Amino acid sequence: MYVFDYTCNDWRKCYQNSGIREAVEKAGGKMVPANDESYYVEVKIPEGKKLKNEKVHRLVLETDVFINVPVLKHHGGGVLSIAMKNLMGIAWGRGQWHKIDLQQCIADFSTYHKSTLNVIDAYRVMKTHGPQGVSENDTVLMKSLLISPNAVIADAAAAKLWGMEPEKVPHIRIAGEMGIGTIDLEKINIVKIKV
Repeated sequence: MYVFDYTCNDWRKCYQNSGIREAVEKAGGKMVPANDESYYVEVKIPEGKKLKNEKVHRLVLETDVFINVPVLKHHGGGVLSIAMKNLMGIAWGRGQWHKIDLQQCIADFSTYHKSTLNVIDAYRVMKTHGPQGVSENDTVLMKSLLISPNAVIADAAAAKLWGMEPEKVPHIRIAGEMGIGTIDLEKINIVKIKV
């Protein structure tokens, strides 16, 4: 098992401070870096409307199973950062997405890479000042976990949990319009489990 994220800040500190490194190593996995272009391979995004190609971390291309584990949070540019937005952590050229059209690029990239499973951590949710936050006061406890093989459906459900209609998050609405997944949760069989 390999775990990585192309972090905004120093990846070593992020892995250490978050506790991810310790948890992964304790489970027998390996933390790998994503901070150098040499780890990435260029791919075409045939269904992309604005994003036509991107460099993707080679481990994602080589793996049999890819599990996307985003944290539900506010994001200044993306409104909410959930499963589709989290895929920016496997893309080298993501900085250009902001210049092209962030919302469309997030949806476009989701046509290329479909996670095997999306596990959304909505235990402690950052409600403001995302994506990095200012203090613990920016978070609220929701004590939830959302799981789906489809990132669009997962994001739509997470937006509802947040208290927002999915179509109010532009990249979720666009992905729904592109047919990547439905955002109409009435059409989905949702199973709720209390622990």
